[in-house]
Amino acid sequence: MHSDQVVEGFFEVFERLVGVIPGAYMRQGASGTLLLVSAIPIPTLNGLSFEAEPDFVEAAELAGELAGGQLPWSVQVRGEPSAEVAAFAARYGLANTIRLPLLALEEDITLPAPQLPEGAVVRTLSGSDRRGYAGALVQGFGMPAEVAAVMAAPAMLDGPGMAGYVVERDGATVATGFNVLMGDRVGLFNGSVPPQHRGNGYYRALVLTRLHDARQAGVKLAFTQNSPMSRPIYESLGFRHVETWTYLTT
Repeated sequence: MHSDQVVEGFFEVFERLVGVIPGAYMRQGASGTLLLVSAIPIPTLNGLSFEAEPDFVEAAELAGELAGGQLPWSVQVRGEPSAEVAAFAARYGLANTIRLPLLALEEDITLPAPQLPEGAVVRTLSGSDRRGYAGALVQGFGMPAEVAAVMAAPAMLDGPGMAGYVVERDGATVATGFNVLMGDRVGLFNGSVPPQHRGNGYYRALVLTRLHDARQAGVKLAFTQNSPMSRPIYESLGFRHVETWTYLTT
């Protein structure tokens, strides 16, 4: 697979998301600098993404829409930042580094059938499930409730091509996930399991369910960014590392 194809799909996800989140937007400068404002207070979901040859004058103009605002943000690059990019980010106090791998799965990989633990069920969500889904994100990620509320907004759960998922057992939500479908590509996000429910196979079964649903809808390419905890699950299903993105944050 070509990494540019995967990255193109990844940015298409954000185009879809900013189209439904109030106050969110994307804009690309003439030199290729991309400004992303998701309105979700997570630094990796707001910021500037550079082309191979950054235009720092253009970048400074776009950064003015983020600097001094309420949203945490980042300077984002594919691979490792150059010294010039790092120096630009440092001007805004963005000196810490987050690295996230981008993984992808092509259609020629055969997937096993999902095997849910006994008593567990998978349920897809709608906007009416927003409170329960937000609570599950708080438990699974440990994120602030105000962040989870944005990620569980009805506009997202009911958005075009978007689907929230949970695994439930004995009345408790034991895993979460979120798909964004765009033609023959799907992005997989918001995967979490509360600490007390980890190690029981819930998340693997949910990932497989989401992938099978996507393939039934005609998807040929799936992609995701991962934490060290979930990456081995995806790789065991045939996902391959495409590249690593670096985020320079406060």
